[in-house]
Amino acid sequence: MNDDSKPISTFDEICRITIETMHRMDMETLLRLRKQATRELDRAKLTKGCIESALALKQEDHEREVAQADANQPSLLD
Repeated sequence: MNDDSKPISTFDEICRITIETMHRMDMETLLRLRKQATRELDRAKLTKGCIESALALKQEDHEREVAQADANQPSLLD
């Protein structure tokens, strides 16, 4: 089976077209785009970390509320 017969995803096709287009750009533009992409990736990582922290805090709150509700339930032994 040759490579031409393999199905291609939309993502793969977009990447191929993007690479072909960027290959025609001058070096300065490509370096500037790489620098911008690095900054955007760093910002995305920071954002992801903030979201994960907020989720962890929210989970702790939820677990505390459940434990509090369980503690307030009357026992059959009461």
